Amino acid sequence: MPERPPAGVLVAVGLIAGTTLALQVLLTRVFSAALFYHFGFLAISLALLGTGAGAILVYLRPGWFEGPFRPQLARWSAALAGLLVAVPFVLVRLDYTFPNEITVRFALTLAAASVLAAGPFFVAGVVIALAITRYTRWIGRVYAFDLAGAGLGALAVVPVLWLVAAPPLIAVLGAIAAGAAILLAGTGPGLRGALAAGALALAAVALSGPLDLYRLPPILYGPGAQSQTLQVDRWTPLSRVVAYSPRGDVPYGLLYYDRDYAPVPRYERGTPFPDWRDLSLGPQSVGYELTGPGHALIIGGGGGRDIFNALASGQRRVDVIELNQAIRDAVDDDLGAWSGSPYSLPRVRTTIGDGRSALAARDTKYDQVHIGFTNTISANSAQAFALTENNLYTVEAFDEYLDHLRPDGVLNVSRVYHLVGDEALRATVLTLAALRERGVEDPERNVVVVLGRDYLTRVLFGTILARNRPFTAAELATVRRLGRERGAGVAFAPGGPYYREWAQLARAPSPEAFCEGYRLNVCPPTDDRPFFFNMQRLGDVGLSASSEGYLYSIDPFAVLLVVLGVLTVLSLLAFVGPLVLVREAGRPPWSALAFFAAIGVGYLVLEVGLIQRFVLFLGFPTYALSIVLFSLLVFTGLGALLSNLPASPRRALTLSLGAAAAMIAAVAFGLGPLLEALVGLPFAARVAVTVALLAPLGAVLGMAMPIGLRRLSVLHPRGVAWAWGINGITSVLASVLAVSVAIAWGFTVTTLLALAAYLGALAHAALGRWPAEGQPPEDRGPEVAEPVEVGAR
Repeated sequence: MPERPPAGVLVAVGLIAGTTLALQVLLTRVFSAALFYHFGFLAISLALLGTGAGAILVYLRPGWFEGPFRPQLARWSAALAGLLVAVPFVLVRLDYTFPNEITVRFALTLAAASVLAAGPFFVAGVVIALAITRYTRWIGRVYAFDLAGAGLGALAVVPVLWLVAAPPLIAVLGAIAAGAAILLAGTGPGLRGALAAGALALAAVALSGPLDLYRLPPILYGPGAQSQTLQVDRWTPLSRVVAYSPRGDVPYGLLYYDRDYAPVPRYERGTPFPDWRDLSLGPQSVGYELTGPGHALIIGGGGGRDIFNALASGQRRVDVIELNQAIRDAVDDDLGAWSGSPYSLPRVRTTIGDGRSALAARDTKYDQVHIGFTNTISANSAQAFALTENNLYTVEAFDEYLDHLRPDGVLNVSRVYHLVGDEALRATVLTLAALRERGVEDPERNVVVVLGRDYLTRVLFGTILARNRPFTAAELATVRRLGRERGAGVAFAPGGPYYREWAQLARAPSPEAFCEGYRLNVCPPTDDRPFFFNMQRLGDVGLSASSEGYLYSIDPFAVLLVVLGVLTVLSLLAFVGPLVLVREAGRPPWSALAFFAAIGVGYLVLEVGLIQRFVLFLGFPTYALSIVLFSLLVFTGLGALLSNLPASPRRALTLSLGAAAAMIAAVAFGLGPLLEALVGLPFAARVAVTVALLAPLGAVLGMAMPIGLRRLSVLHPRGVAWAWGINGITSVLASVLAVSVAIAWGFTVTTLLALAAYLGALAHAALGRWPAEGQPPEDRGPEVAEPVEVGAR
């Protein structure tokens, strides 16, 4: 009977796996703050790349891993602890300031950050692969601890991010990895190195504050940025929030959240509120003139500018939904002496939460629903959203806003004219589409667009004002007059005038015909394709960004191609290179490895698609990443643990894959409407729903890997680590593939791609070669490294 894995080894495997998943979440936060949010998926790719490469090394160089098993695991775990201390120290010292174009320096810096970030995952991959190859007979148990630890790590790291900044928290993970090394070493060889690694990690954590060992320099740009004084630098699971107070007679402070920024107007309580003239928000104030004093809702309070504009316009009550508590605290508390604490003013009520989910939970009807430049008006940071979903700007979202208006209420949305594409124009088309979905036969009668210029950047913007009923002739006359007086005129209104691109929209037979023929993709986003800020079509790749509307930013598809190029090169080094070096006799045939490639692609495409779908439901990408990973991984681990029970592994695998395929098909067509219907639940209930929905899917998916590895260990005994690596590295490019497919065709097609991969795995399991019933798998650890001929057993 092969040796059972000791409890200490299983716990250590869980700790190492939890460390790697927590690191993945933390790198997502670091990349979001240093680069852009759309680099978050890069952390997933690098984790898979590193762990897969580590497994391939175990396969390729078995002689390096001979000798006593537990001391060897302890040494590699101690090495992981050292890397977790060193890597963030270097990462925060790279130069992440880039011009608004793809350059060699941009690509090299991105490659350097990727290689550094992949290092700890590589070492962790060696540890996991050693444990799996040693205890193949008990793969279900080892894999279960691996996945359960990973899921718990992904979940536990999020609340800690409210207390500790992401870069030093990576060093804290080094102490946990050192704990695993101590557990593995016991009183034997390797204990000294494990204790040294633990002491190094604890010392680095203790000194990180006084010596700024892990401080990522905050972003500071925008007009008047150098005339500011740092007041707070706070990391949260949602974003890094940095606030600067004004010096001298500068009329505003600056608030940064990751690479977004917003001005914080000066205000002293007891004095008149700054009005549209002071705030350069004339077009937005036109909406308040139409409704008069009433009850307004502001989604995204930012630095308080929109709050002051609403109050100065006579609104009797202002509700604010702010996503991040740290933003409210920075403006009202840290900058309170300068800002007048706008979120806490007497007629203001502030709710912390996601705009759509918080609104869906209310029955309140408003005179005005206002969204002003959420997420950003910054030329340097708006590009961050080009490759990300944004659920505030979809047909379904606008339907929610319109549904919460009183009969004469106004939806008031402002976007920049040209920044990451033609934002204001796309918001106009989106508004028309939402009205048509509500049954309005002639929505052009219900929409006007007023142009204006921002007082910080002088960038031209458009404010879209929409109603559920048509504007009257008297109201249109008022809008035209105020548009001239308070802004740069009206660009779109029933009966005219029609200026700039809005003239083409007015002449088109329909908004649909207009957007399909327009030079950019300004068709209305939906919850299935919520990429409002990506307006490039696949056929536009390679065209000049400036000529296609990306006046101030990097072409988003060009960024995606650079990331794909970096990952491809790293995958060639980690995968194709070792493949060339391995002797043919020692390598499993491709037909035996196709199964692991299929489930690797399928699982990651499904995982990325689910994370993106749950962003709206859970309120923010970090929450979606953490909770979805926890739910999938823990219950995938449960499925792996149960994989030892069936008497017929072949039957169990085909049934579980068939059930998985059916569930994935249900996800493709039923998950979106279900989440939309439940988005108004309290946050704790939404978390519970997420876990409940993903638990059965994770359990059936968890059967595939352990049963497949046990099967392979009999047919091709030296192929276990190789299959583990194949599964991981095919997943690397699958994450990029998932993002690309989602942008181009939507989440439904992305999920169907995962379904196709699992159907391929099902066919392989049902039709492929299986060992004779009762033939036990080999339990070959690294110390048994002699060549085994393919097919010899």
